[in-house]
Amino acid sequence: MIHQLVYYSRNTVPGGDRAMLTNMREILTVSQRNNSRDGVTGFLIFDKTWFVQILEGERVRVTGTYDRIARDPRHIGAAVIDVRDVPARLFPNWTMGGAMRTPEVQEVYLQHGFGGPLDPVRLKSGQIVDLALDLQAFEASRRQGQRLAG
Repeated sequence: MIHQLVYYSRNTVPGGDRAMLTNMREILTVSQRNNSRDGVTGFLIFDKTWFVQILEGERVRVTGTYDRIARDPRHIGAAVIDVRDVPARLFPNWTMGGAMRTPEVQEVYLQHGFGGPLDPVRLKSGQIVDLALDLQAFEASRRQGQRLAG
């Protein structure tokens, strides 16, 4: 069994879209390195207001990762939505995948009923996981299209 933790927090990363994207790339780079070392996979969904993240792996590693993340000053109010054991990883190829809400992926959000702002306080973990899986699939198909075009 794989331990899975889903949480949200309020984004406090300063700056506009470009600064946010630069900061998020840095966060993802460090997360990928740490998660690769610890055997943690997952997916991060973020916009100007919220971070919503799924972590999966061994219980002690996921808990340690969440504890480290909860102390990070780039967000506040980390709240766990769900913790459970699942039969297999849902994001096995992502030491940490991430998707910023942009016009490019807006259709994926609309398919899940998120036309307005994302409010993770009102979401259930299943909704978050389903959205993350579809964002992961969107990113994979986009990358495949880039490879075919190149």
